[in-house]
Amino acid sequence: MRHRMLETAAVLIAALTGAAFAQRGAGPGPASAGTPATPIGLVVGRVVDAGTGQPVAEAEVTVTMLAPAPNPAMAGGMPGAGPRNVRLLTGPDGRFMVRDLPAGNLQVGVKAPGYVSGSHGQTRPGGPPSPILISADNKIVAASIRMWRHAVVSGIVTDERGEPAVNVMVRAMARTYRQGQPRFGSGGFGRTDDRGMYRISGLTPGDYIVLVPQTQSTMPVAVMDQAMQAALGGEAFGAGFAAGLSGASLEVAAGMGAAGGMGVRVGDQMVSSQSGTMPVLSGDGRMAAYVTQFHPAASTSVDATVFPLASGDERTGVDIRMPLVPTSRVGGTIIGPEGPLANVQVRLLNAAEGADDMLSDVARSFSAANGSFQMFGVPAGQYVLKVLRPGRQPLPPAMANNPQLAALMGGMTGGRGGGPVSPADALTLFAEMPLSVERDITDLAITLSTGATVSGRVEFVGTAAMPAFSTVSVALSPVGAQVMGIRPSTVGEDGRFSTPGSVAGKYFISNAGRTPPGWFLKSAMVNGIDALDQSFELSTENISNVVVTYTDRQSTVSGTVIDGSSAPVQGTVLVFPVAYRDWIAKGMSLRLTRTARTGAKGAFSIPGLPARDYLIVAVADDQVPDMQNPNVFDALARAATTLTLTEGDTRTVSLKLAQVVR
Repeated sequence: MRHRMLETAAVLIAALTGAAFAQRGAGPGPASAGTPATPIGLVVGRVVDAGTGQPVAEAEVTVTMLAPAPNPAMAGGMPGAGPRNVRLLTGPDGRFMVRDLPAGNLQVGVKAPGYVSGSHGQTRPGGPPSPILISADNKIVAASIRMWRHAVVSGIVTDERGEPAVNVMVRAMARTYRQGQPRFGSGGFGRTDDRGMYRISGLTPGDYIVLVPQTQSTMPVAVMDQAMQAALGGEAFGAGFAAGLSGASLEVAAGMGAAGGMGVRVGDQMVSSQSGTMPVLSGDGRMAAYVTQFHPAASTSVDATVFPLASGDERTGVDIRMPLVPTSRVGGTIIGPEGPLANVQVRLLNAAEGADDMLSDVARSFSAANGSFQMFGVPAGQYVLKVLRPGRQPLPPAMANNPQLAALMGGMTGGRGGGPVSPADALTLFAEMPLSVERDITDLAITLSTGATVSGRVEFVGTAAMPAFSTVSVALSPVGAQVMGIRPSTVGEDGRFSTPGSVAGKYFISNAGRTPPGWFLKSAMVNGIDALDQSFELSTENISNVVVTYTDRQSTVSGTVIDGSSAPVQGTVLVFPVAYRDWIAKGMSLRLTRTARTGAKGAFSIPGLPARDYLIVAVADDQVPDMQNPNVFDALARAATTLTLTEGDTRTVSLKLAQVVR
């Protein structure tokens, strides 16, 4: 601790005595246009490599004012400056200085070739940043910013004969957690060369899987021709193109574009693979196709090998061999309330995958003008067939009056246009069914169900003046990675609301981030379940009589983090429910867990926690885990302290910095 204080003091003395920081563009700090800045602050800092601790020279530092000082007194009676950026480069020793800063909150971000972009306060790649407060009591700030080098993965892809697979797409997917479940997001991609070799660079350090995606896409040739003619005629966003192509067909077309436009024509359909490999037609008319393969030899992400990539890692030998398998055709008709339905996306998902995301898709198609659809290249297996046509909402006047935007929205809603919304267009329609494929299936009749609504009223309970109902909204937040996201609904002047139709599944209720000042969500009761903290099941039946309650009684926990000698120390405070295993099982509601960084003097404050029994623990900044990963809580709980909060309660605690062993 003493060594760190001496090092900080040395940096400040060097800055204040005019030490040469071999930098460019260090000029004055942010100032508001038209308002003279009141310079009171100075930030001196250093950018270092997170892996080696060595300085990062020629890094571009950007200082952004997030907000002016909370009140004029913090700037000695003068108002803070408005938002503006200042940029500079670090010197050979990685140091930088920004002077003449007005009072307020600011963020320091850094970019450098070969590194993941970073920010002040980040403790892991892509982690949350920490703002800097300039005030009359905090005029000089020392900022140390760590940067993580990009990682690289490479390998060889071969076909079923062991020959190099040429010009094949390979993806690296980063593992994260959402509501306790592992999810994989796109980290980067590359293509194989004539030796079957690929190299994916620019990866953020983390845990990865690598795969060759082989989702089979089927699109009617007529629609492909229409898309080509529209593009050649310069009508990419015109009414002619948009009215004929739905969002589903645009997605399929984009997939074919990603595959380099490769594919084979089968009757009146064009078939292609996501990776760019060609389907193979045999003499008996059956199609053989490559299936999605994960390193080293798995057909699902559940069985794929997950490997870590640290800062600057170059992992080689991540090889994949693509199996070629016989396939079948799946087809049928999509039927809506008024008969066959055109321009609706159809997805076939691998039933063994744990999540409903694009990694799960084995095949995709969409219905033609007569409601028929076909999927080629489906290997034998167990699947879930899903169909979704979201209900169309009225466009805002500014968009509805713009012909191009209205036409584009019409294309994204199956040619239903941007005009008035009919009752039929407003309906959300969906279907989901298990499907076992062993041979061709050509006669499926998929009848779509109507999405259910959730309705009820909003109540304000408290002593403060009741805000207008227009200041809040109610939304359904789906659990996991379902296709439909948060769709907020407005609340009427009588406090009543009704959500748009939604597909069957598990949901939380949220306010989509809209909270009137001084008020806090207390509960959202759905059939005896508080849907703020526990997911509820929505089927095809509407749910009514939901009560969403706001309160003006805020519960707050604050205090100080100390080290072993009882001296204040910086760290991160983590709060989560005492009954954390039950909380995990119910979907890990985000409002019941908080993470708060302390200030320079170890102080922290966490407002707006619901009344509950919690566990609270303080850890070093570099020990902060992913709080959506259910595997970290047993270790955190062993080092935590119990805390009980009642509604409107204010608690002050002193926490010792804990060493968490996981």
